[in-house]
Amino acid sequence: MPRIDLHTHSNISDGSLTPRQLVKYALECEISAIALADHDTVGGIVEFLAAGDELGVETIPAVEISVNHEDGSMHLLGYYINHLNTDLLNALKLMEEARDERNEKIVTRLNELGYPLKLEEVLSLSENGTCGRSHIARALVVRGNFNSVTDAFRALLRNGGPAYIDRFRLPLDKAIDLIYAADGVAVWAHPGLSGDRMESMLERLRKWSKIGLDGIESDYCNHSLALRDRLRRIAGENGMIYTGGSDFHGAIKLENALGCGPEGAEIDPACLVMLKQRRDRIRNLN
Repeated sequence: MPRIDLHTHSNISDGSLTPRQLVKYALECEISAIALADHDTVGGIVEFLAAGDELGVETIPAVEISVNHEDGSMHLLGYYINHLNTDLLNALKLMEEARDERNEKIVTRLNELGYPLKLEEVLSLSENGTCGRSHIARALVVRGNFNSVTDAFRALLRNGGPAYIDRFRLPLDKAIDLIYAADGVAVWAHPGLSGDRMESMLERLRKWSKIGLDGIESDYCNHSLALRDRLRRIAGENGMIYTGGSDFHGAIKLENALGCGPEGAEIDPACLVMLKQRRDRIRNLN
């Protein structure tokens, strides 16, 4: 059975491997198809696709966009996007600027809390791309304030934490429209990470499907098998597809192994089949 992974990150956002290294590692792990979905950026797609062509790995251009909806925020995956689409690029640029502003505010807040971190220390950990909270957490680890990125998030940077500062996000309907205009497929990323809000969000799926949401990421590495199966069923009930991925970040999140789904199970290759079918349907409509 072919191995796939439809949710990975490179060092263009908050992963540790370059896009080419990511594809090479996928080949070593005997993964035949992999999607690169960096946070709010498509800066690594060109290198990623070129590496796929060179190494014989099926590479899928994607992006993970932070969005707002009625109950708060969520992450939206856009698959098979045209990474040169002007409207998409302009929106991602706006989000990058908002992220930069938040980074400055978080560093200032940390200073007020007694952590004399400098913005330059954070930026030095992201020379090739997008910089965010994970880089701030890594800078705190480098300084010796915490033993791990996870510890820094739990103590300071998590949503609601003492150093957490919110930022601008695209509205869900706007993000879906951008993905659709770029010939992409829109999928709700890792529903199980939504905590107590997941149930109310699931109740909105029928409405969200009507504005263009195509699927749910059921086969996510940190979901249980029971949740995976439930989300697959709910996707079908709402006329949606389901997808899956490890959320691989390399050395940044060692627990997220490339190619692994819920409880270490394989990611169902049917995810890719359905994704391609939905892509073709969208392109025929466009």
